[in-house]
Amino acid sequence: MNSSFLQNTSVNQFQIPWNHFVIDNFLPQKQFKKIQKQLCSIVGGYQKRENDLFDLNFMFVPDLNLAKFFLSDDFKSFLEETVQEKLELYEEGLVQLRLMTPASPAMPPHIDDQEDGRSLVCIYYLSSDWHSDKGGELWLHENNVKTKREESKVIQPLENRMVLFFADDTNWHSVTKVKNWNRYSIISEWIVQEAQ
Repeated sequence: MNSSFLQNTSVNQFQIPWNHFVIDNFLPQKQFKKIQKQLCSIVGGYQKRENDLFDLNFMFVPDLNLAKFFLSDDFKSFLEETVQEKLELYEEGLVQLRLMTPASPAMPPHIDDQEDGRSLVCIYYLSSDWHSDKGGELWLHENNVKTKREESKVIQPLENRMVLFFADDTNWHSVTKVKNWNRYSIISEWIVQEAQ
């Protein structure tokens, strides 16, 4: 996959409730539609982690060219320039295709596991035809479960949208339950290389 489009990608940075980035129309439309058609038709073959509170359906991205792109030095450089941090791929997770269906539970407010230190989470939404009644929204919370909706930032899972945020012990987030729709996304996680 040609990565030259990254040079012209428009990134929106937000500070409320905490630092995060939203990139709409991330991939060129022709490339995106091809990937969307391929990946959003996969309904079987997903794995689940044992003792997973969120009951996540995931698989490693089956499109080799797309996986190579998300693992490429060009994509890593794009992320590093965007967030102004040095990064290394979290190899345990690699690049995953995730599926949330109406049978999937909501993801209540949580912070991500920080065994390997602070990390950058990259979520890329694939599913088309999202409306607010379909759920699957990412909520960014000022603080844990006490945060009300009007105090949270709600990010809609629009097709071809990428969201970046740092996972640490202060960035609480949640995902609403999906209804009458399947929410496909690609997830990768990058470990922030702290200055020595």
